[in-house]
Amino acid sequence: MEYRRVLAIGDIHGHFNRLLSLFRKIEFDSSKDFLILLGDYIDRGDENMRCLRWAMEMNEKPNVVALRGNHEQMMLYFYLLGTTESKIWLPNGGNATKRELDAWCAREPDALKKVLKFVATLPYYHKMTIVGREYIFCHAGLKPGVPLEEQEEESLLWIREKFYNDYYGDAEVVVGHTPTPYIFPEKYYPIRLDNKITLLDTGSFLPKGRISCIDVISGKIWQSDPDNEISLWWREHR
Repeated sequence: MEYRRVLAIGDIHGHFNRLLSLFRKIEFDSSKDFLILLGDYIDRGDENMRCLRWAMEMNEKPNVVALRGNHEQMMLYFYLLGTTESKIWLPNGGNATKRELDAWCAREPDALKKVLKFVATLPYYHKMTIVGREYIFCHAGLKPGVPLEEQEEESLLWIREKFYNDYYGDAEVVVGHTPTPYIFPEKYYPIRLDNKITLLDTGSFLPKGRISCIDVISGKIWQSDPDNEISLWWREHR
């Protein structure tokens, strides 16, 4: 099937108002467009469950694929494994997310089961051919020199410099995970590296950060509004 647009949205991290300000600009049509969410819907924001529930609802629509991020994986391990390793979730933004999830569970006893089932079914990557070119979408990146089917969870969810510096595969790779201003100071905008990597995490949880979306067919980019504009919009549309 040929799509009008193939859209990818970077890390959201619990910032629901920023997400809505972006999404209303995109005017997504599930009958014409294809949408990939790159993971990290939760942690470091104030409305983590609203963002996660939005991802759950979007994932039910035609032509939408929600991927797994390392923050969803940390949450899953926290609840299912209970090991010392799983405890890294709470100090990495999980404390606020857990409070929100506990409140949801108090209202709906099966909420935790729904959340864990959703996260456990999220794929680590999505591969597709777009206008004759191969694309791979994943949260963090790929270990260079390893076939896609043999990539390990650690690389797909956590890799950084090794991927950016040493990847020279044939496929275009679209990722989130590392905020662009961490690599290029004050650059809160998607970046395409020379080795076919597009970085789409534009610091959604940072004071000047944005949530970003790209149409990989046209290269067009959309971003969430600055917080002052979001506040003005909400006051005018209440």
